[in-house]
Amino acid sequence: MFEIIAHRGYSAAHRENSAAAWQGAVEAGAEIIEIDVRRTADGALVCAHDPDLRRVADPRRIADLTSADLAEVHWEPGQPVAPRLNDAFATIPPTTAILFDVKDEAPAVLSDLHALRVQWPEHRLIFGLHSLSSVDFIRHLGDATILGLLSGGPEDDMSFFERGGTILRLWESKGAPERVARLRDQGHPFWMTTGGHGTGRDVGDCTADVLLQGRQAGFTGFLVNDPVYARRVLSS
Repeated sequence: MFEIIAHRGYSAAHRENSAAAWQGAVEAGAEIIEIDVRRTADGALVCAHDPDLRRVADPRRIADLTSADLAEVHWEPGQPVAPRLNDAFATIPPTTAILFDVKDEAPAVLSDLHALRVQWPEHRLIFGLHSLSSVDFIRHLGDATILGLLSGGPEDDMSFFERGGTILRLWESKGAPERVARLRDQGHPFWMTTGGHGTGRDVGDCTADVLLQGRQAGFTGFLVNDPVYARRVLSS
């Protein structure tokens, strides 16, 4: 069994981290939608990958802006550059899980995100964390599904699971056969982010060979930009 995770939504066909990308991923049958989460100056949680607005020719940082400031900045008319996280919950049905790629792992942000498990109990929420200290913090708050988005190597793998991590994410280029075999043999679930990091492809872009080889190796989840293509390949 495997799960397809729509990287920033169905970002191959729609603007990333947008209502259209989320809805497209739902319609494509992705089991999980990944959303980048940041916090504004007034404490609002918004969906944006970059720390600033340079891609729309605005040097300001999201952390320095209020939610009202951000509401006035659009990729194009009708497409806010950083939608509110509540907009994602309004768009994504409970049948589709939500993966938070937490870009700001300050304790206040992690606490607010964990509290959403109570506010939206019908949703399956997954916390994508980049540091072992953040894993410790979320685990201290209580039960939660934690995806390790760690930048370290194999030396951190066992520590992640010992601290209560649930699933480990490996970059496509860092899934060495011996590392994958060790995780598989020990019964730990692990996902792949396709592309990026020396592959010559953008993060989330994939090929049929990569998907099929990953499935055979034991990966149980694939973060991809095109969930329709991934489903077609992996179901073959």
